[in-house]
Amino acid sequence: MAASAASMGVGGAMPVHAQEEATEAEVVEAIVVTGSRIARPGLESAMPVSVTVMDEGFALGHVSAIETLKLDPAIGIGQDLASDVRGWDAGISAVNLRNLGTNRSLTLIDGQRRVSSSARSSAVDIGMIPAGMIDRVEVVSGGAAAIYGADAVTGAVNIITKRSIEGLHFSATGGVAERGDADKFLASLSTGGRFADDRGTFAIGGTYSSTSPLIYTDRFDSQDWVTYRANPANTGINDGIPDRVIAYHTRQLYFDYVPTYWLGGQRWMIEGDSIRTSNCDITYTPGQYAVCDGGDGRNLSDRDEKRIGMKSVALMGRADYDLADNLKLDAHVSYARQRTDGTYNYWRDDSRTTYFSGPVPGSRGASARLDNPWLPDALRDVMVANNLTSLYIDRAYGNFPEREVDHDRESTTFGPSLSGKLTDTLQWQAFWQYGRTKDNVTEANVPWKSHWIAARDAIADPVTGQAICRDAVARALGCVPFNIFGTEPATPEQIKWAMADRHELRINTQQIYGANITGELFPLPHGNASMAVGVEHREETLKTRDDPLALAGELVYGAGPTEHPELDASFRVTEAYGELIVPVVRDLPFAKRLEIEGAYRYSDYSTVGSTNAWKAGTFWSPLNGISFRGVRSRSVRTPNFGELYEAKVETLTGAYTDACSAALYYASDRRAANCAALGILTPVANSTGVGPVVVTGGNPDLEPETSNSLTVGVVLQPQFLHGFDLTLDYWDIDIENVITQFSYATLIQLCVDAPTIENPYCARVTRDPVSHLATRVESNQLNASRLYARGIDIGASYTRLLGPGRINISFKGSNLIEMVTETTPGIREGDIMRDGEWQNPRFRGTLRTEYEIDRFNVALTTRYISSAAFDLNVDSDEAYPRNRVPAKIYNDLSVQVDLWDNYEVGIGVENLFDVMPTYMPTIYQDNTVYGIVGRYFYATVRATF
Repeated sequence: MAASAASMGVGGAMPVHAQEEATEAEVVEAIVVTGSRIARPGLESAMPVSVTVMDEGFALGHVSAIETLKLDPAIGIGQDLASDVRGWDAGISAVNLRNLGTNRSLTLIDGQRRVSSSARSSAVDIGMIPAGMIDRVEVVSGGAAAIYGADAVTGAVNIITKRSIEGLHFSATGGVAERGDADKFLASLSTGGRFADDRGTFAIGGTYSSTSPLIYTDRFDSQDWVTYRANPANTGINDGIPDRVIAYHTRQLYFDYVPTYWLGGQRWMIEGDSIRTSNCDITYTPGQYAVCDGGDGRNLSDRDEKRIGMKSVALMGRADYDLADNLKLDAHVSYARQRTDGTYNYWRDDSRTTYFSGPVPGSRGASARLDNPWLPDALRDVMVANNLTSLYIDRAYGNFPEREVDHDRESTTFGPSLSGKLTDTLQWQAFWQYGRTKDNVTEANVPWKSHWIAARDAIADPVTGQAICRDAVARALGCVPFNIFGTEPATPEQIKWAMADRHELRINTQQIYGANITGELFPLPHGNASMAVGVEHREETLKTRDDPLALAGELVYGAGPTEHPELDASFRVTEAYGELIVPVVRDLPFAKRLEIEGAYRYSDYSTVGSTNAWKAGTFWSPLNGISFRGVRSRSVRTPNFGELYEAKVETLTGAYTDACSAALYYASDRRAANCAALGILTPVANSTGVGPVVVTGGNPDLEPETSNSLTVGVVLQPQFLHGFDLTLDYWDIDIENVITQFSYATLIQLCVDAPTIENPYCARVTRDPVSHLATRVESNQLNASRLYARGIDIGASYTRLLGPGRINISFKGSNLIEMVTETTPGIREGDIMRDGEWQNPRFRGTLRTEYEIDRFNVALTTRYISSAAFDLNVDSDEAYPRNRVPAKIYNDLSVQVDLWDNYEVGIGVENLFDVMPTYMPTIYQDNTVYGIVGRYFYATVRATF
């Protein structure tokens, strides 16, 4: 997709306060280099380039580049504060082009790679770049590995920072949701100028931002939890009965905030010294681990964080100095620090072997014993009446502190370069750059396994009668018991003994050096041939360290924090590349302009050996005002550290829905036949609440992914409609040898969806011979599938004088035609369709309409998301009672006023009509595609001194 570079992306016009510099700025903005190392106007490039100006994001109340980039429909669900709040990389902002994976989108800063902020992949955190120093962001969609190297399988994002600043500039943006939460704030300060008799220039700036977290209960009642459940009335695939029903108030009885127990085929609740039955309004999963719609129990989403909170400081500076008439020194440095504050949930356990399983003895939950001094009298009577000396207690410990996952990240990058002229038409450059990110991770309030187990088993001191820990060794170490039946807040002493903070350290480094020559090579009859050649050497390392208590199994166990294997990994790559643009004809009949281009890159990796990438393209303008363009490219992506070296980890999972259970057994005749071939003649019952042991890990034998990409488009700039341009581009990305790690549930499903059970997926699943439930699933990384997608992008802009002012209209849209993952190429039943699902809607578009008059500017940004399916990969219309998500339209309104020549203020409303997600399972709480913040008010101020 491309929008006119002159239109400056989504928004069209420049801020009101800078109109006097419009002519000069438009010339600057017209030079777009992303997708090529040869500078030229964006609408004259064979590869489509989309431009988004950061100032437009500030006018919309945005405090980060990732927010503004989401206005571009080519950007999918990436890594941001809403998409990942608990994972390895919670808090970073990474771009996901076409929704094909952040690991397949290359992010550049001023045309150069940056060090990753990820604990396992090459993802670059664009939040580490001070937002106030970003000029624009250029996005090229399609294979760009021949230009920039590996990871640019789906394209490249190039963040262009400000190089020339005059005076002192201050700006601030702040806002709050109508509901009084979800506040954000940004303050930016920058300056620059010239020195040494104008031989040198400098620019320096910094940004402080803060984003408040958003919790589930900030938007929804704690009693609400909308899920799909298996329909007990379902009898088959085409019986006219939906396979699932919607439970609007999903509860799990055994995870209540008060202690519960299972006895005599009934769940019981202990409320102080009284006991009563724990009941469902509607029961969907009966038995000991019942799941209900309404009634007692707990909504396990009630403490989910829908947006992580973060505070960030980012600084950047650069200086250029003319050492001589033909020799220039350039240096840049940037530093950023981010602190995220992520909540997890309260610790909970029950009688399943899932809990506390691991190398330290003592799996399962707490037990009530007759000699526990806190044992309620009513429960004692029950135990005595049933001749019990112990009884498992199931509960969520809401009286202990909530678990947290906090990240403290630092990023430093610096490097110099020398450049000059070889000839009048050729320039050379030599550069070096070093980058380092450090992430101190604290997982707070984690149950210290042996301490927790000892503290929950209390007896009365024979002398004082006070509660003490039963374990004499633990008592000698200072064990402080707690009441497993109580709901009063835990004391500081109990928390200090029973819980601990897990500390991890992750360090990424990157070192790059290289040289290049660019410019016009030789004259031809219809113009000069332009070229770029260069060599680069890159070294990257990743080191991760875990807490000794975690390595000992005290802070890592089943149903709790997961194991994070330590890594000391590195790789080196040496690359050579070349690019050539040749003008073939110019100013001839039906050939106003015709040029061809090509690029090639050879890379030699220390991990996977050599790779090759190339591209070939053409740009043909038969007449003034109409041009055609096309690029064919082959790109590669080498496996990242996690994919290669992640140690194998065995994890005991909790409750799951088996592909041969009642909810899924009848989805197709083939699945039912394969389940029967496995010995499962009738649907299995997921009643144990215990899932299989899942084995995950890396694979040092992985090979690179390869991608073939094609873009073909037309550019219209009709002379009879001055100020208008339109681009239409078809794109096709086909990735083979895809590196993937299927989830255990997917592997179980693929096993029974293949033509027979003689397939590689069934070989990875081990089932119990009696219950037929899966007991072990091998789910490590592998080169397995094929991933392909294609679509059409449209970009348009129009600007003209209207009345006493100027109107600017711009549009970016993307229509997804197809997106498929072939889990088993050649076996159609394994295909996973994604085009038209709610995370990949068929059409997304952003329309910005702006009117400026004198010192006044008003803009309306309209975002459209087409209707979509909840789940495309179903074999029957009966799969869901509701499988359609309606279209959504969002409107953002902003108003800016120049008070004086150097001062500007603005106000705005994001999501003007308070549009919220559709109230259906999963969708209703989605904060990535649809958003749950709601109507949001903000104000901006800018000043120049």
